[in-house]
Amino acid sequence: MDSAIFFDLDGTLVDSKKDLEKAVVSTALKLKLEILDKEYILSLVGNGIYRLINDYLVSINATDYYEQFLKIFLSYYYEHICDNSYLYNNVKPTLQLLTKQYKLFVVSNKLEKFSKKLLNELEIENFFEEIIGGDSFENKKPDPQPILNLIKKYKINPHSSLFVGDSENDYFAARASNLKMGWVSFGYKNESILKKITPDFIFDKFEYILNITL
Repeated sequence: MDSAIFFDLDGTLVDSKKDLEKAVVSTALKLKLEILDKEYILSLVGNGIYRLINDYLVSINATDYYEQFLKIFLSYYYEHICDNSYLYNNVKPTLQLLTKQYKLFVVSNKLEKFSKKLLNELEIENFFEEIIGGDSFENKKPDPQPILNLIKKYKINPHSSLFVGDSENDYFAARASNLKMGWVSFGYKNESILKKITPDFIFDKFEYILNITL
């Protein structure tokens, strides 16, 4: 059986906050809705697009606009998904080295076509055996279904494999899949998350993944 490393996408491989914030602002402008402070919008990022939109609309008392907002947002964001998004430091060379020892996967809650487009534009799509999005299966993280499906399909040994992410969803999905979990301290969640989760590894830099033995 092979060993594998599963990665979250936003806040783990890529900082996509600015493009998500701009998509919120552009959509709100188009619908003539209130525009909130940039830093506040950025603070809402990290729990998926649907939660981002809902939280924003709750903040401006405009939840009746949800379906309209979602449709316009998704169209805009797909076209501008990589205007300002960037890989965290040393992601690409680290992935290149990891492919020599592990099968690599992305398991994101971002919609699959958005995940694939972003990774393609950042030129790292080919490092991964498969890229799973939040709509690839019936359930998404923190449910373990996407990971368990990959483990079965690719004959992965979970006991010598790892999930790398920045959120509670990543942690609970990893634990339910019998994977070790590495938390990245440079992602969207700050150290207060450590009151809720107990990762096996903490990576202050992406390349520190190379230092561990599974």
